[in-house]
Amino acid sequence: MGGEKRKARDRLRRSRASSEPSIRDPQLESDQIQMGNPEIAGSGDSDQADVDLPMQDVNPTGNVGDDLDEGSQGRSAYLVACHFDWSSNPKPYAVYKVSVATSFPSRVKRRRKRLHLITRITTVAGDKTFTSVRSVHRSWIIGVGGDAGDTVVFDTKTEEVIHGPSLNSAKWCPALTAVGDKVYALSKTPSWVADPDFPPWFEVLDLSNAKVVMVADRSHLEGCSWIQLPHPPCFPWKIRPIGYTVPPIVILRSYVVVDRYILVSFNHPWGTYAFDTSSVDPYEWHKVGDERLPFIGHATPHGSLFLGLSKDDGPINAYRINVTASAKDQAPNLSITVLPVKYMGHELVAGPCFFSLEDGCFCSFSFSLDSRSITLDPNNLKLFPKVAHITITTYQTENTPSLRISEETLQPLKPEVLVCSQWEQAFKISSSSHGFSPSAYTLLSI
Repeated sequence: MGGEKRKARDRLRRSRASSEPSIRDPQLESDQIQMGNPEIAGSGDSDQADVDLPMQDVNPTGNVGDDLDEGSQGRSAYLVACHFDWSSNPKPYAVYKVSVATSFPSRVKRRRKRLHLITRITTVAGDKTFTSVRSVHRSWIIGVGGDAGDTVVFDTKTEEVIHGPSLNSAKWCPALTAVGDKVYALSKTPSWVADPDFPPWFEVLDLSNAKVVMVADRSHLEGCSWIQLPHPPCFPWKIRPIGYTVPPIVILRSYVVVDRYILVSFNHPWGTYAFDTSSVDPYEWHKVGDERLPFIGHATPHGSLFLGLSKDDGPINAYRINVTASAKDQAPNLSITVLPVKYMGHELVAGPCFFSLEDGCFCSFSFSLDSRSITLDPNNLKLFPKVAHITITTYQTENTPSLRISEETLQPLKPEVLVCSQWEQAFKISSSSHGFSPSAYTLLSI
């Protein structure tokens, strides 16, 4: 019996040792604390612990637990948070690794997990958008935009920060989409006067032949550059001189990638346009509908469906979106079916940020600053919050929706996506010296 206990303890030690994050930057050593303490400890100018609170079930029929059970599986996600002092900080973004539970724990455990700080990203800060590129060749998080219009890459396999080429025109928070090894950047608010968001409004970065090289002790991308693409043809281009006194206000309202097409709609009644990513010079835009896309912001894939917000701060809907090629020189055919997402008979309101997992699960997350942690920076006498809270809610959906028949009317009811259970994970991160920006954050599943 004693020998079996010793073997079990040895296995536990090896398991804990293998789960510890690799620390490549000496600055990160101050961001780790002992497991099992849910409070933020320590003082001074260094960043402090990043710890999650106990997992909480929001399904009334579920059990409450702190950790994943032995049968649960987790999928890695990465949180990119911008520091409050981004304008003066040479490393304005922090990258954290999060293990997302794909099933609810069936029993309580006392061991708590940490939200691991992986690295800080050296870049010219301000108004970047982040997206993920996952292919057989790479698993990267890519940030693009800001005043300098530069590109920065975080390799999730090597945990290396790589610097890429700059955009031809700086873009504030561009809409980023990835199709294979190509990344597309479209201005959300095009400008007719000056940078940022001056033409070209639409660009592509082809990473298929890109190589990582070392230049002056920094990793850089070679063999790739941003290439100008034609903007959506609905954009007003020829403006009379008097029009520059009050330029048009164009805002990207919604977008989604369906197969090889990027679909976009704007705040004007221009309908929906599709860019064919398989086309080559000449590149092809097609008008595929007179109506705008029926969701707000970016729609994310979820199996054969797409998830999107039905309106600002509104409930989530699922969308069956099909784009089929038509005869030559004709626009593709677009069809969209809306399927409400419901939990216990009610529409699901889950916040503006979400992503899909395997096995019929998807997650939403919220990011909030702790008002109790507001402190005064003695250097510039500005107040900033040093603690942020992240809540990740995972939803389990039932099988693919189908038409149901009402016994009373014998008529088909509107199909819908049903959520059968949901659970939460709550995390807390802290940076006593840099704080966090209230809105610049992204959670990406790789």
